[in-house]
Parts: sequence; structure tokens; C-alpha cells
Amino acid sequence: MKLDGYQALAPAVRDDILRSVARSADLWFALLLAGATPADDAMAEAENSARRRVHQQVPLQSILRAFQLGAREIWHACTELAKVDKALAGEMLFVISPFLFDHFDDMAQIFTNAYVGEQFKQERWRDAIVQQLYAVVFHAPTDHAGFTDAIHALGLDATVPRLALTIDAALDKLPPELRNREIDRLTLSVARHFQVLPETLVEVLHHGRAVFWIPCGRGETISRCDRTAYESAQKIGAAEQGIRAIGVGLMNQGAAGWAASATEGLRAIELAPRGATVGKVYRYSSIALEESVRATANVLRYLVSLVEQLDNEPELLATLTTFFAQGRRRRTTADALGIHPNTLNYRLERIEKMLGASLDDAAWIAKLDIAISLRQRESGGGPV
Repeated sequence: MKLDGYQALAPAVRDDILRSVARSADLWFALLLAGATPADDAMAEAENSARRRVHQQVPLQSILRAFQLGAREIWHACTELAKVDKALAGEMLFVISPFLFDHFDDMAQIFTNAYVGEQFKQERWRDAIVQQLYAVVFHAPTDHAGFTDAIHALGLDATVPRLALTIDAALDKLPPELRNREIDRLTLSVARHFQVLPETLVEVLHHGRAVFWIPCGRGETISRCDRTAYESAQKIGAAEQGIRAIGVGLMNQGAAGWAASATEGLRAIELAPRGATVGKVYRYSSIALEESVRATANVLRYLVSLVEQLDNEPELLATLTTFFAQGRRRRTTADALGIHPNTLNYRLERIEKMLGASLDDAAWIAKLDIAISLRQRESGGGPV
């Protein structure tokens, strides 16, 4: 079968379709001889065939195209007979042709109604499974069996690692019907830019933001997955004007891992600088060290206290902040502050003396970098 939608079918599905085609052809010839319309049992069989195609993932467009091709092939066979026997030409044109096209139009309509009805039921069923999965992930992450059952019910592999992409697009402000349509549209956009099939995504609405769990490659490192996800998320942010911010969580597995990644993506959005104008995408990996510090009270107090020692010296505090913002390059720092390089050196020496620090020591550089970032985030400004 070279028709789109039929090329990659499993052997069992292919056999089922071939049997249905054969029965459809037999039905048409029988109805033609009887001059009758399909009986209830024939219509029921056609409807059941249409419902099976939904679960076999044969697109409706491909099925309708197959009906068109089937009618055309029968018509071509009839015209060939008419060429051989001129007496049949009139009957072919005025009797068989109308019956042929009416029959295939009717069967296409029966197939369409049954297919769409089954698709709707499947979507309702999928929504129920996703809500069940949502409850496990965010409220019972230790329910490993419940998580696995829900994932398998969706036709997915529970062992595949995923990361969460959180999108703030003011979805909670939309009416339910419009919100669902917007989530469906965003699902297609996410699938396209991450180059995955839409049905491999799991999407929910959590705290007013859309959360998409996206599959990562087996054996892919967490850092590489983070980098490629950031690049794809940037493309989404550029393409979707209605998105206010996108958060990227870290790759993880299992119910607890899915919940952690979603929380990380949401946290990345929450800690984005207020009034940020450069980019819409924020990675949790960019704030992972600061978040680890926040989780340890004594370490947090220690790092905050380092910068607090400069509170009474706003000039020195601005100098240190600019020094790190400029990548610790002294000339560019002096230019940014509008001071002479010697003045900058004098200020940095004073800072080292006050803090008991060394701005050439890697350990001190790391501590001060985190301390400054923490202070900036608390004040709601500064770079990410």
C-alpha cells in the first residue's frame, strides 16, 4: 500500500484492512445486483471497521482518499468493459455510475461519522487517564504502580526519561473551551519544534501554566538534554507571540522525577528577572546552585552575609556587582562604571580587605558569584 497513512502498518493491521477492502468490494457488487442500499448489519460492520482504524492510527484523510481511489478503480474497470461491449456503455453511464458514486459517498459518510465518534471517545478517555496521571505525579509520587499503569494506558514507555517544559501563556485567564484549544495548539507547536510526535507528549495545566513532559533520548546525558531542550524552547518562544515565559526543568524519571522537573520549570519562570526583555526561556540549570544553597539554611545565611558586609558601602557593592556582571574583566568593568582602572583596582582591594576574600581564588569567586546572584534575585533585578 503506497497511500499515505497505510505505509508503516503492522502486518496484523494490514491484513485486517485487506479483509475489509475485500468485504467492501463484495458488498458493492451484491448491492449493485440487488439494486439495494446497505442493510443494517453491513452498516454496522463498516462502522466497526472505522472504529478500528482510529486505534490503528490510520488517518481519516487517508481513509477517505482510499474510498476515492477505490471508486475510481471500479469506474475504470467498468469503462474498460464498455469499450469492449458498446451495448454496456449506456447502462454504465446512466445506471451503474450514479449507483457507484452514491454508494461510495454513503459509505464514506458512515465511516466518517463512526471514526469521528470513536476519536471523540478516545480523546475523552485519554483526558481521564491524563488526569489520573496528574494526580499521581503531583499528589502521590510514590505510587509507582499507578504511574506505570497510567503511562502504559497512554501507550507510552514509563522507563523513558523526560523533562518538563512549563509555559506561561495566561491560559488560566481563558474560558475552558478556548483554553483547551490553545493547549492543543501549543502541543502541536512543542511537538514540531522538539521534533517528536504529538502523541508522545503528556500535557497538563498546573498552577495556571501548561506543563509538557517531553521524552529524551535513552542514554542522553542530562546536560545535553538540557541544552537541546533550551534551543528548541527558544524556537517556540520566538514563534509563539502569546507566550510570556518558558521554563525548562531537568531530565528525570518516574512520578517523583516528573513532579521534580515540572517544579523546576515553574521555579525557573518564577525567578526570572522582573521586566526581562531578552528572551522568554529560563533554565532551571541556570539557578540550580542557588536553589541548592536556598535549601541549606546555614549556607544561605553565610553567603548572604558576605555581600551584606558591603551594605554601608554602596559604591563598593556596585563595583563588585559590575565586576562579576562583566565577567571579572577589569578594563570593561572600569568602562562600565566610568572610572579609571587604578580607581577600580583600589576599590577591589578594599572589597578583598573588608570581606577577607581573594578575587583571584576560584573558591571565593564561586561563593561571591552565587551571593551576588541571590541578592539580585531577592531584589527582583539583574541578569539571570
